[in-house]
Amino acid sequence: MGYRINKKDVVIMVVMTLIYLAIALFYLGDMQAPQTGWEPEHINDFFIVDFGREVYIDKIMLYGGLGHAWGCFGSLEFEAYKDGQFVSYTYIDMRSVFKWHYSTDSVTTDKLRITATYLRPENEDDEQTYFYKAEYREMGFFSRDSLITGFTIEKEPLDGNISLLFDEQELVPERPTILNGTYFDEVYFPRTAYEQLDKRDILYENTHPPLGKTILSLGIRIFGMNPFGWRIMGTLFGAAMLPLMYLMAKRFFKDTFWAFFCTYLMMFDFMHFAQTRLATIDSYTVFFIMLMYYFMLDYYDSKSYERGFFRSLVPLLFCGIAVGLGGATKWIGFYGVFGLAILFFMSRGYEYSDYNNHLNIVLKEHGGSINQKPGKLNSWLGKYFYLTCLFCVLFFIIIPFAIYTLSFVPISYNEEGKSLVRIVIDSVKSMYEYHKGVTQDHPFASPWYEWPLDLRPIFYYLGYLLPEKWGSSVACFGHPMLFWFGLIAFFAILAAIILNMIRKEEYMGGNKLLLFPVIGYLSMYLPWVVAPRKITFIYHYFSCVPFLILMLGIVFRHLEERSIFSRTAIRIFMIVYLTFFIIYYPLLSGIEVPRMYLNIIQLLPRWEW
Repeated sequence: MGYRINKKDVVIMVVMTLIYLAIALFYLGDMQAPQTGWEPEHINDFFIVDFGREVYIDKIMLYGGLGHAWGCFGSLEFEAYKDGQFVSYTYIDMRSVFKWHYSTDSVTTDKLRITATYLRPENEDDEQTYFYKAEYREMGFFSRDSLITGFTIEKEPLDGNISLLFDEQELVPERPTILNGTYFDEVYFPRTAYEQLDKRDILYENTHPPLGKTILSLGIRIFGMNPFGWRIMGTLFGAAMLPLMYLMAKRFFKDTFWAFFCTYLMMFDFMHFAQTRLATIDSYTVFFIMLMYYFMLDYYDSKSYERGFFRSLVPLLFCGIAVGLGGATKWIGFYGVFGLAILFFMSRGYEYSDYNNHLNIVLKEHGGSINQKPGKLNSWLGKYFYLTCLFCVLFFIIIPFAIYTLSFVPISYNEEGKSLVRIVIDSVKSMYEYHKGVTQDHPFASPWYEWPLDLRPIFYYLGYLLPEKWGSSVACFGHPMLFWFGLIAFFAILAAIILNMIRKEEYMGGNKLLLFPVIGYLSMYLPWVVAPRKITFIYHYFSCVPFLILMLGIVFRHLEERSIFSRTAIRIFMIVYLTFFIIYYPLLSGIEVPRMYLNIIQLLPRWEW
């Protein structure tokens, strides 16, 4: 059969995945970060740094750790010794964890007094906070880009080991970069994954189910609490999407070239690249959504009466498992269930009609009695519809619920006296209330109707302390050729579906083929129209990308079959597509480039980074 995977397919998948990994792992993150530090026990704890000579300081770098308090934030006041007394010099506010904070105020002195204070308000009108139990893991003093050494510590607190603040000086960077600290929502998910590993009483991020953080924690367990460690699992899942996209497209098109074409589009999509290298949970969710639809496609595009009853249930079982894994990572994994249900019942309707035609042919060729037909149809209904539906209760309700519930086992240690089911119920209520209450404005928010047009990228990262006229940024948005041409393909396919229904034709391959990506796409997209969450971002469209790719493949294949496009024209499209990826690669990866370059590639008015 055309969808069978052969050696050529395996070679293509392996080569594409390895090439992608080489690109994605480059400039991913440092494999070392400070691990020890000082945690002030009391407000106004202080110590004195004695340089033993007069030094000029024009930059202080400070790495924030996790500590042992939920509100592990605080400020340090720096006072310089002048004319026999300490006078205020600068502050460093630690508002997030596992990243480098800094001050570029300058002073000439021979001593600094450093005092732990409450975290200062961001604005003068804000109320005073009472966070001070931060963990300061490493501090470095710079004089004209040179790290100052040869100082001693005086008058340190009795209950604090200040030496831990200066024991990893080789790790102090000249400036914060995307390689040496957290950015965007990495301040939530890696921290919580680390807290799970350390079995902390309070988990910082509790607005999504725990499976995503559990998977993320595997990278931290293997590589340590550093940027590479907390990003590697998402990157690997992003790479795994490529062979999965290939398998789905091969099953769908039954053609090696179009499987390659679709995988190529995924490989060089902007959103896929930027989002899977960020240590959040979207990589895992989208992977499981693709997996569930791959197994449903296997069922949808086959004849269960030819496979046999129990063999026909296998893809439904794996589809249900993928549903559970997706939902236990992020609730959007459950959005796909609506589309799966529609495809399942459609498959039963298509197969019933096919089986009816099959019986007509058999009876005509072998001369059987027409009276046998109702009995055989009823037998098919009993086994391949009613009994299969009964198994689907197990596959799509019981098993996903069990997986979702079991995903809470790694964090159930801090809920003594509660049953696992009670923990899950309370968590679901809390998550719903949180997302319903997300109404605060965000400068890079984007409503659902803007996503297909790629109008408003979300700005993830901005580099600081760079050389003059240089910049470093990361933004997440879709490849414009995929999003814009994919949207055109979506409407073209809708028109073809309507035309097929009116004319009873098989235009563009017929409605059974066309409806699969359309239903998958709408299943992942339309829930955002009515979702209680009011503030949304373009990355919420990520789960629609695989279906956009399939729809674009359908239209391009149709254009080629009608001799409107040649294979050469399609290859030119692919070259231009890759060229766009190369042009925007610095923006997707955070590599430092001239600031003018980043400004030039802002093609649309709201493309800001």
